[in-house]
Amino acid sequence: MYSLVKSLLFQLDPETAHHFSMQNWRRLTSVIGVRSIFKPMFQSQDFPVKKMGLTFRNPVGLAAGFDKNGDYINALAALGFGFIEVGTITPMPQPGNPKPRLFRLPKDQALINRMGFNNLGVDVLRDRLERLDKPEDLIIGGNIGKNKVTDNKVALRDYEICVRELHEVVDYFVVNVSSPNTPGLRELQEKEPLTRICTELQNRNQ
Repeated sequence: MYSLVKSLLFQLDPETAHHFSMQNWRRLTSVIGVRSIFKPMFQSQDFPVKKMGLTFRNPVGLAAGFDKNGDYINALAALGFGFIEVGTITPMPQPGNPKPRLFRLPKDQALINRMGFNNLGVDVLRDRLERLDKPEDLIIGGNIGKNKVTDNKVALRDYEICVRELHEVVDYFVVNVSSPNTPGLRELQEKEPLTRICTELQNRNQ
């Protein structure tokens, strides 16, 4: 069955296959009783981990980039993740890089991601998380970035907006200054700008 599904999905481009698969997985797990069927398949005995004042039910989480806009949180939670990181999110919506921007490496069982922070903006994500009926023990992280059109000199403003809007709906933040797909972003890794961004965001967090 797996080989058949894989061969069919590989007829689609990678980005289309991603959305197609996740939309159908979300529909399936929204059916009453289905999550309870899958739970014992994917969730082994819990192995709690305490970090940053949070208790993660297990140390296996989903990194940012897979569910940028919080579309599939409960569907992904059915796979047993101890935490799910949404984003990278930016203050304003942006389309990301031109397609194609996701590439398969079948021999390596891997993907190359050149998405470029495509997302619907922080307001959409905040509203979705406010309405989310999530599992009580699921930790949600918010991965935040700056818009492509925002000059590095005022990049702090974008991160501050994301922290303000998401502060009540996520459990931790990740400050993304490492994407090679946003021109000039990695300049923020230099000591002075990175120290300033992290210090100001921590002050707001406190």
